[in-house]
Amino acid sequence: MSDQTPCVLVTGFTGLLGKVVVQELCRRQLQNLLPDHKILLLIRPSKDRSAAERFTRTTKAICFSKLEDTWQDLVQVIEGDLCTPDLGLQRDVYADLARRVTHIIHCAASIDFDLPLQEASRSNVDTSMNILELARKCPNLRQLVDTSTAYVSTCQEGTIAEALAPMPLNMSPSQLHYLIQKGLIDEAELLASSGHANTYTVTKCLSEHLLFEEYGNVPVTIVRPSIISAAQEYPFPGYIDSYAAMGGFVSLFGSGFLHVIEGDPTASFDVVPVDFVASRIIEESQLAVYSEDRQTSTTKGSFKIVHCVAGLKDSISTPDFRRIGLDYFANVKSIRKPFWAYTGPRDWRYYWYKWTSQTIPLQLATWFFAAIQNKAMSKQMTIIKRGIEKN
Repeated sequence: MSDQTPCVLVTGFTGLLGKVVVQELCRRQLQNLLPDHKILLLIRPSKDRSAAERFTRTTKAICFSKLEDTWQDLVQVIEGDLCTPDLGLQRDVYADLARRVTHIIHCAASIDFDLPLQEASRSNVDTSMNILELARKCPNLRQLVDTSTAYVSTCQEGTIAEALAPMPLNMSPSQLHYLIQKGLIDEAELLASSGHANTYTVTKCLSEHLLFEEYGNVPVTIVRPSIISAAQEYPFPGYIDSYAAMGGFVSLFGSGFLHVIEGDPTASFDVVPVDFVASRIIEESQLAVYSEDRQTSTTKGSFKIVHCVAGLKDSISTPDFRRIGLDYFANVKSIRKPFWAYTGPRDWRYYWYKWTSQTIPLQLATWFFAAIQNKAMSKQMTIIKRGIEKN
């Protein structure tokens, strides 16, 4: 590869979306569907594993099982931390990274709805700001793609525009960010006043506003997916390796443990395949139209928001979801036979069905396996209870 070969920096590689984005970049390059390019993966070390070890472990995922053996030659791992200034890199490493990078795809985020506000802000706001700071220092940058969520827009009727959602509070984005960093904002009050259901969506909303406030000469595109679920085609139909969001919901339903949810029984699920989202992100990166002629590709600042959703027409209604799910799992071996008891407001019926169909049977099973000292099943029951609490 020449010095002018594009270098794509990808964050969030160990997550579901990040893996599929990298898989698609490699697959398309190996099939000559994209220009030759180098993929740089910024990976944070864990308490017991280096970035290289986390990469090696992740490459064993079935997501990459259909790629040619040479795909890893297209990838370089960089150990860093998105939450820290200069990404936790030595000055010379940071400078070299900035010199090389032509495209940035920022997929890293924490999708845990229950994170404390400050922690969610570090994961979803600070990381985007640190990536934007790197982008400013990349002389050859063509595009920064930041992954957000369609749910930065709180519940409302009508068409949701590809534009900034209202700020969570009536103050500047930088001021709200500062107050959150200093712990001067009450989380419950912020969520109540903004209409956001959790710290994930409210911090993603703030991140979008800060990117708009500070993008300057950087070409920024924000991609807003809705609920990301199993792949439609790549790496293969049905691929998913995450219990977050829809994955956990369907797993608990299909295994016969989840029978009750709080919600509008007439609502629809806006679900998009993970490979559909990955394709949209790659498309928005402008990598396919990359030109090695630097004189014809001068970068200018820009800001764009695009949705990556099913939309009302292609969303699945709650009754249809229940019917299709029950029909499908009727022919799949599961721990318990799936059934559905209740969808609606959190009234006496909600608690009645929750306790009689979920809480009491699951607790009895937990006690039973503990009594017979079946540690594996006791652990499984504990995991299932935690999953149900999140749903």
